[in-house]
Amino acid sequence: MQSAEAGTEEARGRLRANAANRITDTAPTSKTWAAFIGSTPHAQAYGYTGSAQQVRTDSLQTALAYTVVITHATVPDPTDPTDPSKRLLLYWGDPTGTGTYTRTTTAGPRMMNIYLVTSYGTLGGATSTVQTQVAQVPPVTVPGTVYVDAHTTLQGSSTFITGQDQCGTQHLPGIFTPLPQTQDNQNTITQNGNPNVTGSPAIQYNGAYVNVTRLVNAFKGLADAPYTFASNTTVTGMSWGTPTAGATQTSPLACSESHIVYYNMSGTSLKLSGGTQGCGLLLVDGDLELHGGFAWYGPVLVTGSIIYTGGGNKNITGALLSGSSVTADVIGGNATILNCSAANTNVTQTSPLLRLNWQQM
Repeated sequence: MQSAEAGTEEARGRLRANAANRITDTAPTSKTWAAFIGSTPHAQAYGYTGSAQQVRTDSLQTALAYTVVITHATVPDPTDPTDPSKRLLLYWGDPTGTGTYTRTTTAGPRMMNIYLVTSYGTLGGATSTVQTQVAQVPPVTVPGTVYVDAHTTLQGSSTFITGQDQCGTQHLPGIFTPLPQTQDNQNTITQNGNPNVTGSPAIQYNGAYVNVTRLVNAFKGLADAPYTFASNTTVTGMSWGTPTAGATQTSPLACSESHIVYYNMSGTSLKLSGGTQGCGLLLVDGDLELHGGFAWYGPVLVTGSIIYTGGGNKNITGALLSGSSVTADVIGGNATILNCSAANTNVTQTSPLLRLNWQQM
């Protein structure tokens, strides 16, 4: 079994976007595409014919004997379940845009092919077969540049939020919320002092509810920088990459690296101050206060509320999702939040593939 399991791990590693010897899916919409890892004679024993829909490569190692077959996972078409030609491709992603990742037959640009990886191993005269389903990590669900599901206050002319894509053509609402425009005779998004909010539209009310906590839970296991605290905590001057600033405070940042940073605050509050910066995905399970200078390239997801305080420029190029409310520009700090499709999608592209299930056959 160890030999067969090693084969599934080689396949998972070589399907990764930045793999040095990547196996590239040349036909993601094909139900007959297949990739083989192993010598030509061994691959032929498991169906390799050399057709245009098939690719084959030798294993990167020679210590273990295995042959691996990679295909697109499919399910029967419910309208004609006995016809193999009508099987439907399986995808992994968030088809409803609500923060719930699941297997589905719904295709789309944010849906990832599920690969069925079958590894046939031989070790010491014994043979075993291991089968697993893997998928690339989908992009973070981003319905708007800022998502909130509680009453939110934007203050001051130095608050700048735009849903216009600064890095492409995927324009979004500036603010997206499941709340109505007014509730209990009050505006659910309060604007004081002429904050600048634009997008398609500027504010989208009555939108679909996004479960930010579920999103944080979906990505926290991929974190390369996890932290756990049991009480209110202040973190000063931390850096997880160096975003490059644009010409002005309202210009998008740029960054060539990516990290996934996760703070488990155990129901308490995190305060980031003193010029904290980073590139990638910032996940906070708890409340977040951004105090002083702050620069982040990528999505910021917070299960609780977010408060901007203190002076200093604060630029998020990507998106800001709060499972509660956002209070921006409380004491004069420039609050800039810019939609950038590249920042939102690139963060997960080179992550290791998810292992969705595993079985020995």
